[in-house]
Amino acid sequence: MNSGSYLVAGRKDLLRGYAYAISFVTLSGALRATLLPGRPSVTPFSFFYPAIILAAFLGGLGPGVASTVLSAIVALIVTPSLPAPMNWVFFTVLSPVLVLAFSRLKRLRDRGSALSGEALKLRFVVDHASDWILLVSEDNTIEYINQTACASLGYGPGDLVGRKIDDLVAESHRPSLMEHLRKCQHSAVPPAEAVWKRRDGSLVPVEVGYSAISVQEQRIVHVAARDITERKSIERKLREARQWQGLGSLAGGVAHDFNNLLTSIMGNASLARESLPAGHPVVGLVESIQAAGERSAELVRMMLATSGYKPRYVETIRLDEMLAHILHDHPLPASISVLTSLETATVESDRRSIETLLWSLISNAADAYAHAEGKVIVSIASISSLSRNMDPSCPPGYEFFEDGEVPAGPCAHISVEDQACGMTPEVLERAFDPFFTTRFTGRGLGLPAVRGIVRAHGGKLVLATRPGCGTRVDVWLPAAGARYDMSDSR
Repeated sequence: MNSGSYLVAGRKDLLRGYAYAISFVTLSGALRATLLPGRPSVTPFSFFYPAIILAAFLGGLGPGVASTVLSAIVALIVTPSLPAPMNWVFFTVLSPVLVLAFSRLKRLRDRGSALSGEALKLRFVVDHASDWILLVSEDNTIEYINQTACASLGYGPGDLVGRKIDDLVAESHRPSLMEHLRKCQHSAVPPAEAVWKRRDGSLVPVEVGYSAISVQEQRIVHVAARDITERKSIERKLREARQWQGLGSLAGGVAHDFNNLLTSIMGNASLARESLPAGHPVVGLVESIQAAGERSAELVRMMLATSGYKPRYVETIRLDEMLAHILHDHPLPASISVLTSLETATVESDRRSIETLLWSLISNAADAYAHAEGKVIVSIASISSLSRNMDPSCPPGYEFFEDGEVPAGPCAHISVEDQACGMTPEVLERAFDPFFTTRFTGRGLGLPAVRGIVRAHGGKLVLATRPGCGTRVDVWLPAAGARYDMSDSR
């Protein structure tokens, strides 16, 4: 309610109180003159107590009591020195005026309480807003920061008030922050991305908006920041999806044409080798051509697998038998021992894809030891649809990468684990990027190919790793006979 509304209400109370007082006094005097002729007149304020209370009641019990007590005090002090008619006039005016004054004070108090309540509500809303809200003075000192920002950055309430805002920003982004704070004093500044620093030193990407307001001849900058970690993750996944799509199209086109060329090269090299007598000096060159052709064909298969190539011709394959075949044909360094735990598990796929899947997992685990001794633990199990406890149990502190969903029906579970150096979070973030490798001799297609094969079969892939503790990869594929859509590559 504004001051004009208060004034109107006060005038109404004054008129009511004035009318009540005059009516009550006039009625009392007339009754006394009629019923008690010749009796001396009593002090008028004794008649005004009910009138004052009745008039003041319009403003509440508090104003009524206060105005009644004050009227009695004034009457006792002033009445003896005034003639009786003047007492009547005095109290006729005094009662409504006191009622008006105390009613006005009550309304001001109520207004203050209402404003205080609204301020508390607004403070609660701002403190718990999803965005980070800060008020920064002209010298870049934080004057206010909401609880959401404090909790997200790892600080307690009040820890950041009085500190410089650039303490919260990564050092490389501080010049940009200062520039935006300067520009927003004179014109609007569009939101910009920045990197802020939590209390533990970790970095968080944020989108920050700036606007300046004037408060008591002082310019205050309103800073609104929003954690965009999730948005960045979604953008990364979209870029990755486009990358996979582009790689699939590229690999499909290259593989088709390149396989035709390889067929011709390797066929002619084989005919040339058979036509040469033993010991001919050209035999070594022809065999080198054949070996290079085999490696090229393997590279094409890896690219196809990475792109999520779906095999057209499938057969029922026993994973335990395939593993024994792979370990026989692909010897590992003598420093690496393979420990196996095998059950009979079958899948429907082509042999090349499953061979690529198993060997990529095993060779990656073996390469993690470099030249040191170590062991690779391989487990193959058949899991029914009634036994769904399939997620790997890894100690706390491990970083996870997860892709796909566990098949709804029976499935085959493959687990390959090493106890070598593990991966840092930065390496894990790029571990499944095609052609990314941390080894000089690597091609960067092992894990991407595993992921593409799992996707093509509608399975799930989970990688858990921790620096200094090793890496574990778990794969679930639909069991042979389970129905899944080979055209669906998520």
